[in-house]
Amino acid sequence: MSFGNTKTPRKPTGKAKYQIPMRATPESNGVKTYVLEGDLKKKFIKLFPKNSNRRMMEWFGISFSTLQKFKKELGLEKDMKAIRRQLAMDVKKTCEENGWYDSLRGKPSSEACREGTRRLRASGFCPLKELKKKNPRRYKAFLLRRSEARKELFRKERLREEYGLERKTKLNIPQRPMKGAAASFKNMMTHRFNYFSVPGHTWWIAYDSETNRSERSEATARKHGFEIIEGED
Repeated sequence: MSFGNTKTPRKPTGKAKYQIPMRATPESNGVKTYVLEGDLKKKFIKLFPKNSNRRMMEWFGISFSTLQKFKKELGLEKDMKAIRRQLAMDVKKTCEENGWYDSLRGKPSSEACREGTRRLRASGFCPLKELKKKNPRRYKAFLLRRSEARKELFRKERLREEYGLERKTKLNIPQRPMKGAAASFKNMMTHRFNYFSVPGHTWWIAYDSETNRSERSEATARKHGFEIIEGED
């Protein structure tokens, strides 16, 4: 059994907690094989349903094929709800040890957490790309939520700017965001009639002696919300 993209490992190499002994039996024709009996058998039957294959292999020092053999012989099945709860607890413990939750609480993340992130990024892993590939619907929903949150942030920052309140971010918030039609018309006046912009005043359109003034264009510009002013030669 595995979760997500994880693969069931081969036989563990470390010291087992409940090592199952090997010995030759009449059934194995003199070949040494793992023998599950006595207290170890009772413990195996008790632990198997609520623990992952990976953990059982590490605890009993056996391979995946041997684990499956005992499962069939004893007629055991997994309690997936219990295993998922245990997996969640393991992930929580790892995140706590690595300082992940500290970073969510506003504290600096630990060096182990940063180093793990650097290794993951260096391997080419991108969370959004993985989400898009595995679950396109959740990916689209995430992009929508992010877009709505961004719009709400801009709205609040614009209100803080208008009422003279302290800003919470360094976002560049124009007092009156210019729509595409207005921006295109201003650009047209600049290139066709030689009007020009005034730094720091987005909604001003200036003219001087070299401008080929157009009353019709200036009237349309005012409808867009621009102010026509006389500039300095």
